Amino acid sequence: MTNTAAARVLGAELETGAVAVPPDQAERIARDHYGLTGKAEWLWGEKDSNYRLTLADGTAYLLKILNPAEDPKVTSMHTQALLHVEAMDPGIPVQRIIRTRDGAADFRFVADDGGERGVRMVTFVPGMAQRTAPHSPVQRQKIGVLLGRMQKALKSFSHEAASHRITWDMTHAMGMHDLMPAFTGARQRARLEKAIDDFETEIVPVMAALPAQVIHNDFNMENILFDPDRPDEITGIIDFGDMVFAPVLFDVGVAAAYQMGAEADPVEAMCDLIRGYRSECTLSDVEIDLVYTAAVMRLVMRLAIPQWRARLFPEDAERLTIRSASVWEQLARLDAIPKSQAIDRLRAANR
Repeated sequence: MTNTAAARVLGAELETGAVAVPPDQAERIARDHYGLTGKAEWLWGEKDSNYRLTLADGTAYLLKILNPAEDPKVTSMHTQALLHVEAMDPGIPVQRIIRTRDGAADFRFVADDGGERGVRMVTFVPGMAQRTAPHSPVQRQKIGVLLGRMQKALKSFSHEAASHRITWDMTHAMGMHDLMPAFTGARQRARLEKAIDDFETEIVPVMAALPAQVIHNDFNMENILFDPDRPDEITGIIDFGDMVFAPVLFDVGVAAAYQMGAEADPVEAMCDLIRGYRSECTLSDVEIDLVYTAAVMRLVMRLAIPQWRARLFPEDAERLTIRSASVWEQLARLDAIPKSQAIDRLRAANR
């Protein structure tokens, strides 16, 4: 795989490592720009430098110092989307923007390493990630409901950067072909290539005609938070970093892929999500028939992108690919169910 081929697939945000800003500089930013004095604790991020800022009274904030490669317009889009969702549906538990002393929703600064980077501070949403919480059909249905509400809130949102190129946008999924050389196992590579071919045959020809808008694009188990004492109660939806203007189908496919989790029947888990989603939004007959293919493509991306990045950043290889084994297991459980049967069940859940 050549660097040129990879460049067609991966956006600049994933070709640049998460360059950490020193904690003392993060604390200085919080103090000088927000008037907040606290202890900064570094949190790992795929591409950004994130800090939990804890004040003396225990109040916590998330200070996000963005990847140097992120376009300032994209930073603005993420910020404005959070403000828009809060205004359109205050009941959606997203992080709230904390403004600077000057009233700015985000700003740019020059780090100690000389690079210019964007900064955003938001409230620190309480809760435990769904990945570590007990799972249930009710929980998955509530996630579907919230996905629908999020889409309705974002339907009226527009931004000049909404159609920017991002690696995790399924619109460009055919580029996954270029990452296949990262896999040395013939059987694994053949399975992924088949999924890409299915996407090309089934979705690409109709993609331009699918309903589209700005979507969250990352309803995964790390970004959905729950009350530890009431694991069916959602306390937060975080990380708008992968949002993009794309078919609504892809938003649903992404969420469905993650809701498979470790369930013995991954199709039923996807159906739970659809049952909740349909109470807020309607998928057309064309869209529901493609949810399965979109969900499988997300699994492909979850395997291919980290595998390639692990070669790019070998020092982070273990962290980047930590979920790969479980994704292969999800794909195997899904393959044990005939695809036609799975689509029939998803259709029934959408009625």
